[in-house]
Amino acid sequence: MIDSRIKICCEFVKLNSSQIYDSKLDEKGVKLFKFKISDYVDVLSELKMLLNTSEIERAQRYYHQKDSNRFIVCRGLLKLILAKEIGVDVSRIELSKDANKKPFLAFCPELHFNVSHAENYALIALGLQELGVDVEYLSKDFNFTEILPTVFSVPEINAVLTAENKNKTFYKFWTRKEAIVKATGKGIDDNLLKINVLDGDNFIDSTFQLKQNTQVVSFTVDHDYIGALAFKKGKIHVENIILYPLDSLLKEFIR
Repeated sequence: MIDSRIKICCEFVKLNSSQIYDSKLDEKGVKLFKFKISDYVDVLSELKMLLNTSEIERAQRYYHQKDSNRFIVCRGLLKLILAKEIGVDVSRIELSKDANKKPFLAFCPELHFNVSHAENYALIALGLQELGVDVEYLSKDFNFTEILPTVFSVPEINAVLTAENKNKTFYKFWTRKEAIVKATGKGIDDNLLKINVLDGDNFIDSTFQLKQNTQVVSFTVDHDYIGALAFKKGKIHVENIILYPLDSLLKEFIR
């Protein structure tokens, strides 16, 4: 009998990094960029010039200045990264939204990207297939025990409560679920309980909105930050997920 269940394979990895930006992206790899938002506030006016009118209006609607700054930095850097990857002037980078309100490039739909931010860190992922990325700050003040039954299965709850580092285990599972949700682009937050993300192989029923086997890798972003990347299992090799520093890519723009 054919197993119709969907497999979700999860693991914690140490990502490879490169100081040299390689413009050749293929279906077996993913490019990841991590950066501190505060490092780019000094060039906020330059990054703001890369935004269109609607994006500037969106930035102005934020109540807190730090949230406005974060949007400008993340959107401006995303546009610069996309322009560099495709080999076009950044002025050509205009983001559209699909039926699920997920941003994409209309003139280059084969290039997928995803952005996540938490506190002072942000991640940008590029690939040639649908993917999702998430980063979270390992907050020591958040009482997560109250929400465990609403987002985690019983085995996941047991794993959190019996872990040596409960806080990190909670955020490891949480970022994995968020990355999967972002990879689908279909807003399946209401079904987080059904997405099992324990280390190793997990299985869900194929009637669920997730229609393909999925791989999720967790990784350390910084001392108090953890990240997760989700993508179609079997296409991408973990060793081809490369972490690039932004400084080497953007030195021509930011001096």
